[in-house]
Amino acid sequence: MSSSSGLVASIVASAIALCATISAQTPPAGFTYEQLSVGGLASATAMAFLPDGRLLITERETGNIRLFRAGALQAAPWATIPVYSGGPWSEAGLLGIAVDPAFLDNHYVYVYHTVAGGGSNTITRLEEQNGVGVGATQLIPNGQISANLYHNGGAMVVGFDGRLYVATGDAQAGASAQDTNQWVGKVLRFALPDLTVPSDNPFPGSPVWSYGHRNHFGLAVHPVNGDVYQTENGGALMDEVNRILPGGNYGWPIVEGNEATPNPALIDPLAWYQPTTAPTGTCFYTGDHYPSALRNAWFFTDYNQNKLRVLYLDAAGSNVVSSALFDQRPGSGYGIVSGPDGNLWYLTNDNGGYGADQLGRYVHANEPAASVQLSSVSQKTLGASATVAVHAHDGLLCVSWLSLSRYPVPLPTPFGNVWVPGDAPLSVQAFDPDHRAYVGFPVPNLPAFLGSSLHTQAVVVDVAGQLTMTSPSDLVIRG
Repeated sequence: MSSSSGLVASIVASAIALCATISAQTPPAGFTYEQLSVGGLASATAMAFLPDGRLLITERETGNIRLFRAGALQAAPWATIPVYSGGPWSEAGLLGIAVDPAFLDNHYVYVYHTVAGGGSNTITRLEEQNGVGVGATQLIPNGQISANLYHNGGAMVVGFDGRLYVATGDAQAGASAQDTNQWVGKVLRFALPDLTVPSDNPFPGSPVWSYGHRNHFGLAVHPVNGDVYQTENGGALMDEVNRILPGGNYGWPIVEGNEATPNPALIDPLAWYQPTTAPTGTCFYTGDHYPSALRNAWFFTDYNQNKLRVLYLDAAGSNVVSSALFDQRPGSGYGIVSGPDGNLWYLTNDNGGYGADQLGRYVHANEPAASVQLSSVSQKTLGASATVAVHAHDGLLCVSWLSLSRYPVPLPTPFGNVWVPGDAPLSVQAFDPDHRAYVGFPVPNLPAFLGSSLHTQAVVVDVAGQLTMTSPSDLVIRG
């Protein structure tokens, strides 16, 4: 991870992880960590939600894409990609996953992986048919993104613009990160679904969006300004978290961490860490169920110390105002996602046999007994999709509805307060064993909707036939 020697990094990380496992702490007051799957995964690296609430999880060594559905990890893989993994301490294999914004129409999912035989990383597109991923189509030719045992990158995220952003490591060839003609040590930006180069990229005809990166594991889209944010492992000096700007040079291998003497040609990180922590997966919290101070807060996992950290940015997203340790769990933190149920989902990795491959989520006591969450799992909403998730411990069925307006004051009814006019009712949904009901729906590609808010509310029918109305949930339409 952060050391220039993979063996040294492994030994040090193992010792730190063992101590961290022994001294694991609890999350902040009001939060509960729910273990959703302990064991059953092998070197889990990344995860992405589908619009209907199912979760896809990648396994680095096996090349399996696993499916978590209805509260349980499914035994059969959703798909398997042939990969070169390089063994238990390697950073090669199946490394990243992203869902197409138009998944409800085209059923496409993208994965970043090291090709069988090694030497090259690529992006492959799959299509879901009958509940599994088929039709694997390699979209990046072999040799375009060099691979190594370490520093392969692999994180992928879709932006408000519907473009796919991809993190590539320097493949242990640091000078290549400064060469904009090479695709390693970069954040790349592609148009979907065929990974063509957008005409507004900063280097004409090139997918390069930013450069000067060493070894990065996390990309996230700011829920307000739409910029991409990144976690990056340094050498033996400093790790970084960055705001990625088009055409920006982030310094590697000229400098890592904060510059002693600022160079206007280079972009300094928003924060840096010494001793190194190996920041990995990252996301912004976009749900309704946590305390308001955490809305739009930036989370990232800490691989070396098994910690989950949170950063609070200023309104512009250009400075870190404060930071805190959120929690510490067994295993090496590898992924964090703001889920469609309004909770943070957390993934750990047992790299090398220590820790635990585990999937869990953080829930907060303030979440109402019956609640609804409206979200867009692919960041882009306009012309893409959105997800309604209803949660009720004693729920049997629910009916949710949508509107582009919301009443200024609640309208009391025998079942609860109505906040959202019933302009567009959705189908009746049954709750799964996880006490949740999900429905994904397409959002029309109408430019007049851009920037407006979509509102939802739901009525839950419990096993006794009683009706409970949830509070509303809102989503700004991005695109």
